[in-house]
Amino acid sequence: LTQSSLQTCNIKIITLNVKGINNVVKRHKILSMLKKDKVQVALLQETHLTDLEHLKLKRDWVGEIFYSSFNSKSRGVAILIHKNMSFKLEKVIHDTEGRYVVITGFLYGEHVLMGSAYAPNTFDSSFYSKLLADISSICPPFVILGGDFNCGLVPEMDHSPSKTLPLSRMAKATKDLCLDLGLFDAWRIINPREKDFTFFSRPHRSFSRIDYLFVSRSTLDRTKSCSIDACVLSDHSLVSIELLPPYYDPLSRHWRLNSSLLSDPEFVTYLEKQWELFISTNESPDVSASTLWETGKAFLRGGIISYTAAKRKNALAKQLELEQQIKTLDRVFKTSSSVSVFKKLEAASSALDQLLTQKAESAIFFAKHRLFESGNKPGRLLASLAKGRAGSCVIPSLKDFKGKQHFETKVIKKYSTLVYSTMNFSLHGESKTCYSRYSPLITQTVNMYTLVMMQARFKLIYFVFALHTFLRLYQTYLFLL
Repeated sequence: LTQSSLQTCNIKIITLNVKGINNVVKRHKILSMLKKDKVQVALLQETHLTDLEHLKLKRDWVGEIFYSSFNSKSRGVAILIHKNMSFKLEKVIHDTEGRYVVITGFLYGEHVLMGSAYAPNTFDSSFYSKLLADISSICPPFVILGGDFNCGLVPEMDHSPSKTLPLSRMAKATKDLCLDLGLFDAWRIINPREKDFTFFSRPHRSFSRIDYLFVSRSTLDRTKSCSIDACVLSDHSLVSIELLPPYYDPLSRHWRLNSSLLSDPEFVTYLEKQWELFISTNESPDVSASTLWETGKAFLRGGIISYTAAKRKNALAKQLELEQQIKTLDRVFKTSSSVSVFKKLEAASSALDQLLTQKAESAIFFAKHRLFESGNKPGRLLASLAKGRAGSCVIPSLKDFKGKQHFETKVIKKYSTLVYSTMNFSLHGESKTCYSRYSPLITQTVNMYTLVMMQARFKLIYFVFALHTFLRLYQTYLFLL
């Protein structure tokens, strides 16, 4: 299997100052927006969450979260990594002030460093010196440092109205930090002559670009694009970068029927018509009932997938229309600063926020309903929740018999199958010998227990299991709040 034979897929990394996500609805809206935009790594600032609250971000598409907390009213940074990313953690560095968190590890076999930083509003030399010391102690070839640095690096280009004043101490310290670490402003490198901004100050009615994605030279060579989006769910704009990975292994997905569609009369009518069409076309004496049924299920599955895809596309149409309208108005407002344009921008942002709030509240309602419906039953719900809270089961790499390390999923699967099949073959001959040797001893030990003692043991096991189930469900209920 060669590298050229694998499909490539861009890695999307974003940085966003969320301006506090204590509210469960806003938290859900942020995660839903990042999921819709197919973000693999999210660098968040000003989360305003405690250590326990940060863990609530590990849901849905988020597989791993690393954070630094301060309190529930200020600061706080986090790094969210998609559950399907082949990332192997090496080290986590975070300060005690909730200003930055830095992680190192191996992404598709390459040594990387990713960090999320929130600089103080006023100059603080200790912040830059600590951040420099922590990153420079590792500093692998691939570095991505994103965050809100609260300063414009080029006054003439990063402010509107433009400023001709000399660089502030914060801007000088940020530039020195990038110079010492060998980092580049990705957006400015890709857009050297453009003016765009990430923050609008309402009291001063001025724009500024204070959110950055700083990358190393090796990362810059892999950069395909870097863009600034409009302000939607925060007063800061989202800055995103797309990188070309060494390769990408597409995952297989299992289809499952969305049972809520069965309460939709339009869907039921569509399903009935599709089934009538299939029966009228394929039913004949030459086709057995079992073959007809299996083929019919495959036919209906294709029809349901087509129906749900069209419905999802129509549902997203309004949201995409509002997002495009906001981007257009935001671009016009940055150049004209017109009051009428600003009012239209606020109206469109309010409409989009209301739409996303409705979606988030609906999703939260169904999650609570599912928990209430199966809350007193140990079954699939508890199993899936317990599985979701467990650590990542992804095998990032594997060494073959010659000591060569592989990172491709297909190659890892091939060698794993070979190893376990060999072990099974070698142990199969010994299983009968072990059984004949230890079977009498096991039987004698079991017979030592009386029936009363065994009943007491089973009652104790049942009690412990019931208590464990209750505690799991209670923790899950608190997690969903």
